[in-house]
Amino acid sequence: MKNSKKILAVMLAAAMLFSLTACSSGKEETKDSKPAAEEGNTQEAAQEGTSEEATDEAAQEPEAQESAGKSEGFKIGYISPGPDTWYLRAEEGAKWACEKAGAEFLSVNSNRDSEQEQTNIDYLIDEGVDCIVILSWNEAGCVSAAEKCKEAGIGCVVFDACGAMKNHDVDITASVDFDWQSMGGIYVDWMEATYPGEDYVFINGTVDSVVCQTVEASLKEATEKSGKMKCADIRYGEYDPEKAANEVEDLVNSGLDFSVIGVINEDCAAAIITRLEDLNVADKYHVFAQNGSEVGAQLMKDGSLEFTIASSPGLEGAVAVFAGIDGVQNAKEPNQFIACPIASVTPDQVDNPEAVISWSVDEEAWAAIIRESFSDYAIFF
Repeated sequence: MKNSKKILAVMLAAAMLFSLTACSSGKEETKDSKPAAEEGNTQEAAQEGTSEEATDEAAQEPEAQESAGKSEGFKIGYISPGPDTWYLRAEEGAKWACEKAGAEFLSVNSNRDSEQEQTNIDYLIDEGVDCIVILSWNEAGCVSAAEKCKEAGIGCVVFDACGAMKNHDVDITASVDFDWQSMGGIYVDWMEATYPGEDYVFINGTVDSVVCQTVEASLKEATEKSGKMKCADIRYGEYDPEKAANEVEDLVNSGLDFSVIGVINEDCAAAIITRLEDLNVADKYHVFAQNGSEVGAQLMKDGSLEFTIASSPGLEGAVAVFAGIDGVQNAKEPNQFIACPIASVTPDQVDNPEAVISWSVDEEAWAAIIRESFSDYAIFF
């Protein structure tokens, strides 16, 4: 049983390979429904100024100048699944990585619409990207992107897919993820140590999310294995803070016996905590969550959030882009699995940068983590 006041070790995993068969062919698609896109290319900005100034900069920062052109001409197509904070930070990290590598960045958003997601995949292929990096809210989107990229002969990186591509016979460049499977056990360990014998409810995200399915299954398995508590109910807040708060209010009013509330993300946790305060029952419940965001950090400092598992979507998005560029340019073996770090956080650890990795771009901290844990990508710094 783990002590709730000790941070769990940051989990950094090495890449491992899966044996699948590769093939590719060309494919053309129409662009009738061209989505809005955002392009980013740092090369023009890097070339501004006089030749004398450029010479001075090169003399002062030789490593930065050398890395800036490593992937000049490489084009990343990035697909975001929606407008949530998690997705926005992941995209910011991906864009930052393209800037560091000197690659072009073309971004589209699917807005949780499966048809739009398919249009986005086709559009990026038509635009001539060298690799698609996709964060999809469901397994079908990942598989479709992988199949279409294979047909087009370009790279494909999926992330936040919980290793779903291992179940499909199609090669991809890489899968980048957090260890979602371990989170149920981490939560149960914390509950056993802090509130032994007390039952809990869990407010999940969406039914069709691969991440949500994985965390829920992991939590159920760990609870059954423990045998010292039970999950009184699981509800779906659909990543909507208001809906999540309504679900908790309904559970509180139902008379169900529980004292611990788990929440899939901290934006929803904040709304739930506010609702409990409005109902004058906040002192009867203990809340844990997942994210390690600025919102979660503030909730911990306020004393209303007792535990969370930190994981940075910004860093994950950056690693996904680096994996795509590195995998395609260096013709690496397909189907690499790359794990990003997670850490358990209690209020006494909330200001520890090794436990709570910034969601927003943190040049110094991210560069240090990437150099240490993803050495193949150190060339971009």
